[in-house]
Amino acid sequence: MYISPQRAKRGINPFAKYHRNKEYHARYLEELALLDIAIAIAEVRQKHRLTQAALARKAGMKQSQIARLERGQNNVTVATLAKVASVLGKKLQIQ
Repeated sequence: MYISPQRAKRGINPFAKYHRNKEYHARYLEELALLDIAIAIAEVRQKHRLTQAALARKAGMKQSQIARLERGQNNVTVATLAKVASVLGKKLQIQ
């Protein structure tokens, strides 16, 4: 749904009524977490000047898996995240 700049400035959120639903809100937070992970992996990969294919080779994965991971399109195991983090020289932390 498109939110006009005017509505956004006034703080009008057309999705606010859905956030009152606990199940919807929980799923929303899960999706945000997946997107945060996806963005972090893509940023670190680009900082290391690696292509998705190069990262996949180093992690022993397929390029398509890295692409899905960076789009937040699949549920990822902790083992997969740890492997990718290790290849990127990072440490996986769960807070």
